[in-house]
Amino acid sequence: MKFRLTFAILLLVFSHIFSQTKLFESIKNENSDSLKIIGMYYNWDQNKTYEKYNFYITDKKTIDSLINNTYYNGLTENISEQNNFSIIVTKNNQILDRWSVSPKFENINIKGKSHKFDISTLARLAEKFPFKYNWYKQEFKNRAEFEKFYSNKIKDKNTLFIYKPDFIYEGSFEIQFPKNETFLHPKAIDEYLRPKIEKIAKDEKFSIGYVLTEFNMKNRDQYTMTVSGSKNIFNKLKETQGKKGNWTPTKLEAQIFEKTEF
Repeated sequence: MKFRLTFAILLLVFSHIFSQTKLFESIKNENSDSLKIIGMYYNWDQNKTYEKYNFYITDKKTIDSLINNTYYNGLTENISEQNNFSIIVTKNNQILDRWSVSPKFENINIKGKSHKFDISTLARLAEKFPFKYNWYKQEFKNRAEFEKFYSNKIKDKNTLFIYKPDFIYEGSFEIQFPKNETFLHPKAIDEYLRPKIEKIAKDEKFSIGYVLTEFNMKNRDQYTMTVSGSKNIFNKLKETQGKKGNWTPTKLEAQIFEKTEF
């Protein structure tokens, strides 16, 4: 009986050990001289719920130690909270990898699944490497203007990272279709529109989508589709079945994150 109990305890211990996985496996081969590991509350959380866990690490020895000794554990209930916490790894102020942590539920999101995570790790790092940050949005007239700004700003000592504007599409426009036997649902409209746009676009990227806007939700006798792509598509698409709206250029807006002094 004693042997069975001891064996069961050892099995439990080994099961716990082998369920551990290194968090920073994706960056283990990176030169840690230019890496930064950042922990920060989500910028949209106006209450700064988890600011107390913020940390900012550039020390090579500490980063090497974290890469070798930071683990997450087995799968847990797939649950999260709105105001999570981020662990971010950057190289030359560009994001290499990031993970979402829920201090409330003591888990970390790995490829869409929740895993058990020791939240005390955040507290220990925040105590030793505390920091505060600031973020803001900035709009640009064109890609060239942004690239000039970016090339200088990304080298700034206080820059954490920059979310670039979306350069995929020049802009978008809406087309309103009546709900009838021909256009029973958005899929039918997509099948009608796509071949027409493909002839115009050729190799240009575009997308067709139906968004549940307030207008679409309140007006169920129609479907307003959003087409994103080039101004060329907007100019050349002649539509008789639907009512084409105005052209809206894509807002070239970047988000800049900076370290601030206490």
